[in-house]
Amino acid sequence: MRHRVSSRLLDGFDDWWQMPVALLLVASVAAYVVWMVRRDAVELSRPVAVLLAMLRLAALAAVAVAILDIERIAEHEIVLPSRVAVLVDSSASMSLADGDDAAATRAVLAADLVESDLLAAVLPRHEVSVWRFDADAAPVLRLSTAGSARDAGSATDADEATEGDWRARLAPGGAETRLGEAVARATEGGPAGTLAGVVVLSDGGQNAGLDPRSAAAVATRAGVAVHTIGVGSDTLPANVRVADLVAPARVFPGDRFTVSAFLQSQGLAGERVRVELEERPSAGADEAAASRVLDSVETMLGADGDLVPVRFDVPGLTPPGRRLIAVRVVPPTADRAAADDEQAVDVEVVDRVTQVLLMAGGPGREYQFMRNVLERDRSFVVDVLLGTATAGVSQDARRILEAFPQADEPLAEYDAVVAIDYDWRLLDPAAQARLERWVSGESGGLALVAGSVFMDAWLGDSRTATIRGLYPLELRRRNEAGAAAGVGAVEPRRLELTRDGGEAEFLRLAGTRGASDAVWGEFPGVYACYPSVGVKPGATVYARLAAGTGAEGPVFLAGHFYGSGSVLALGSGELWRLRGLGDAVYERLVAQLVRHVAQGRLMRGARRGRLIVEQDRVAVGGTVRIRVVTPGAGRPPECRAVAPDGSQVAVPLVAEPARPGTLAGGFVATREGGWLVEVEPVTAGDERLSRRIQVQLPDRELANPRLDRGVLGQLAKATGGTARFLADGGASREAVEEIAALLPDRSRREYEMGAADLGFKRRLNAALLAVGAGCLCLEWIVRRLARLA
Repeated sequence: MRHRVSSRLLDGFDDWWQMPVALLLVASVAAYVVWMVRRDAVELSRPVAVLLAMLRLAALAAVAVAILDIERIAEHEIVLPSRVAVLVDSSASMSLADGDDAAATRAVLAADLVESDLLAAVLPRHEVSVWRFDADAAPVLRLSTAGSARDAGSATDADEATEGDWRARLAPGGAETRLGEAVARATEGGPAGTLAGVVVLSDGGQNAGLDPRSAAAVATRAGVAVHTIGVGSDTLPANVRVADLVAPARVFPGDRFTVSAFLQSQGLAGERVRVELEERPSAGADEAAASRVLDSVETMLGADGDLVPVRFDVPGLTPPGRRLIAVRVVPPTADRAAADDEQAVDVEVVDRVTQVLLMAGGPGREYQFMRNVLERDRSFVVDVLLGTATAGVSQDARRILEAFPQADEPLAEYDAVVAIDYDWRLLDPAAQARLERWVSGESGGLALVAGSVFMDAWLGDSRTATIRGLYPLELRRRNEAGAAAGVGAVEPRRLELTRDGGEAEFLRLAGTRGASDAVWGEFPGVYACYPSVGVKPGATVYARLAAGTGAEGPVFLAGHFYGSGSVLALGSGELWRLRGLGDAVYERLVAQLVRHVAQGRLMRGARRGRLIVEQDRVAVGGTVRIRVVTPGAGRPPECRAVAPDGSQVAVPLVAEPARPGTLAGGFVATREGGWLVEVEPVTAGDERLSRRIQVQLPDRELANPRLDRGVLGQLAKATGGTARFLADGGASREAVEEIAALLPDRSRREYEMGAADLGFKRRLNAALLAVGAGCLCLEWIVRRLARLA
């Protein structure tokens, strides 16, 4: 620490003319004082006259110093360490293994290199920040320079907290690789001039975002060299794999259904392979049950990375129960990886239909079209309750209810309740509480469709607080301050699926993600969306109305788990407009939506416990959220996720305080393929709960997963860095030390001003007062002695 003395008055001079004017003023005053003394002391000796002038000038100098407002400020020395940013690719393509060892994925090799060699080589001279990047970029670890001190308020504690899990946060899973944006963000962050270099570990699969050449220009302007280490192989090993498997979650005994598999190969174009469809006993079933081949076909593999569809028509399965339907490729001799030659999905053979209660404030279009779809589909049985219906009205339904079920037992017959602009004031508090118990405790599924007729009225009624509590959104009446205006529109507004919406199986309008996105892209949109002012904690937004660039439109579709049940909220009853793309599109969406909210009821069977998985299909790196409903309090059961290679991941379950008997948990699916979620028996004599999910690589990451030397080499060359590749031995300790030696030390020292020294200020003012007063008193005495006073 050091001290600096300065004048607040002079420090406040901003213009060039202020200092000359001040000096001229001081000189003028001094000249005037000297002239006055000479005039008064014309008869005195020269020494006495000089003494009087000096005393008067000294007093005025004390006043001038006081006006300058001099203060002493402590300056704290700050050492800004030289920084190095290490960017590790965490996109889904980094989950691929290029050799025979399936566990030695690109992500594992990159993390091992960072942990074992790179940090040790760089840390002696530089502060290191490790970043992950895919569709976005974020730091996961910061380590200080060896031996350097950190000021109070630094991120030391946070750094220590992340050291244990930073590798887990590098787990691959991003749907895109935005290499250029990651380099630009790392370059522009932190104190200016302290970044010594950027080290990138990636396969170079840039497929979105800022062009790496533009990022190189940003780094060049900042004087930062980018050193790249290529991870992966130029030529992928010959391999064929089952990339995806699509089958219905529920079928009826004896009903025909279709299973679609998609094969992807590398280095095997034109090869013919046999593909088998097998029926296997599901997890927890009788171990003596045998597998059987249901069908087999031969197909020709396509060019590298192309998806080849294989379709199986299954004549039907009996008896009721859960089956494991597997598709297996009999690989050619050149196939290098056997672990991805098959995938399996659970198919539930059920002999019960889905019981639906369709409620509506009036017979609008959504109600009529949805009722017709559910009535024609023999997997559903629909009862209707019309708020405006009169006695004796006729409807196409099994039953027409005159009132909401008056007890828990009649309500428990239903698996799903769909309410379209219903006037909830027609339900007394007891009936609303009955509906809430059915959702939270009985795994009921509730779909709430907003409308313009009754919504404002019942939202303004305090007696409907229970219904508002069921919504995943915070709603406000249209005329209330803060609620979004413009519920209706002259032109339709397109629906934009969020990332969760794109991955949601119940919103798939075609067999594959790409085909479904194309169908949604053709949909013109809707005209209305009831306003909401926020999304409740834990809720998931699936779709919004399209908005301007960089803006978020109103939420149109959102959902959340409510206890053991599921609730969806739609912004308006306009899904029927999908019929413009074909009746089959609308019918598919209605059936999937109703089955989605009813999944808790449909999957519980005779078990006392229930396992609910939010999504049966997720992308690599996505979070699988699960809920377990137990019959009572007690120690949470053990839950685990079994990866495609047989390794297990423990899934901690945490009780939800607001939902007795409901446990929640989740895990990150780090590998492609079929995962099995298992929960040990909740009570003695009960069976193990299990659900199977499919984990897929995003289409963009599958398109070209080879190492791209060109992108990495150009990025390094344009910034004055170096490019090395693991395939060429670039991961050796010597190569890493060479990179570290090329990183300049850009640490520097700065001083931060602290608070002014008030004690110094008091002492200085006292001294100035003493000097000024003393000089004036002494001048008075001399004048008296000289007979001038």
